[in-house]
Amino acid sequence: MTTAQDLMAEINKALGAGTVKMGNDESLTVRRLPTGVMPIDHLLDGGIPTGRFTELFGAYSTLKSYIAQSCIAQTQAAGGTCAIIDTEHAYEPQWAREIGVNTDDLIYQSPETGEEAVDVTEVLVRSGVDLIVWDSVAATLPQAESIKRMSKESVQPARLAALMSLGMRKLTAANEHTAILFINQTRLNVGVVFGDPETVPGGRALPFYASYRVALRKAGKEKETVDTYDGSGKKTTVNQVTGYKIKATLEKSKLSAPARDVLFTFDLKSGEVDEIGYAISAGLETGIVKHEGRSWWIQEDEKIVGVDKFRGWLGDHPQEVQKIKAALLGQSGEPEPAKKRVVRAKRPSPSE
Repeated sequence: MTTAQDLMAEINKALGAGTVKMGNDESLTVRRLPTGVMPIDHLLDGGIPTGRFTELFGAYSTLKSYIAQSCIAQTQAAGGTCAIIDTEHAYEPQWAREIGVNTDDLIYQSPETGEEAVDVTEVLVRSGVDLIVWDSVAATLPQAESIKRMSKESVQPARLAALMSLGMRKLTAANEHTAILFINQTRLNVGVVFGDPETVPGGRALPFYASYRVALRKAGKEKETVDTYDGSGKKTTVNQVTGYKIKATLEKSKLSAPARDVLFTFDLKSGEVDEIGYAISAGLETGIVKHEGRSWWIQEDEKIVGVDKFRGWLGDHPQEVQKIKAALLGQSGEPEPAKKRVVRAKRPSPSE
């Protein structure tokens, strides 16, 4: 009986090396690019998967672009190459630098049409880029719409859906190692009485092709009372928003268990996710952090009285936060360095 290895050798000999491979080939192993946002990395078992599509979608001000920029910064720090497809034309270099992005080493494109964006993305994928951020699907403009005048345009729905369907097929065929992160917005279907009226632009292609789909939703606000003055010079008291609570839901997963949630806070004062607060909450759920009465501890010999003091202690000992993060991710906690790889070109047909 012919073995699988023998068949593979025959096919590769006839059609070219690398045409087929064994199911345990190392190139098929999915690596993950950390986002640098602990709750999201915990939800995604380490980060954005390579060679796959990931979709982040939600309403405005739900940290979609922040997570994407943070992932770029983490990938660059590990030696990877990143690119951003800015269909919203809203990229701001100073804000990206504040998050940690090396803008001097970031490939940027602001396409006029969606077709141009797909073509550039395909070239980047075949050239060996580690991470591509597409921001956003909702703002992608099909060429058929760009050449029309709105006052004379007849209604032709599904142009963006058709573009994304073709784009997904082209990028899937080209992609082997690049992590592609799509950011999308949400819309409401008018007239829906029963069921969830929420939907996303771009049709159904991306949700089917994506290995991860993460929904980001606001779950509340953090407020504090501050004194201020009104226009007449009188002193008054107002409730000022100091942070947003965000709920991230893993709506689809081809790589782990779906239908999981994480809840975390984004601190507007520091401009960062409250990782210490999340480390305490997730640590309690997993048993890493212990709590009894007013005492909090990670190790029995180092109990701290009061949650505020425990937060302060974690702030003074960032290595303990890293230990909690590593335990949540089930790994060393260190980002995996980018691997050098051979650039993949289009394979000629046997007749060429």
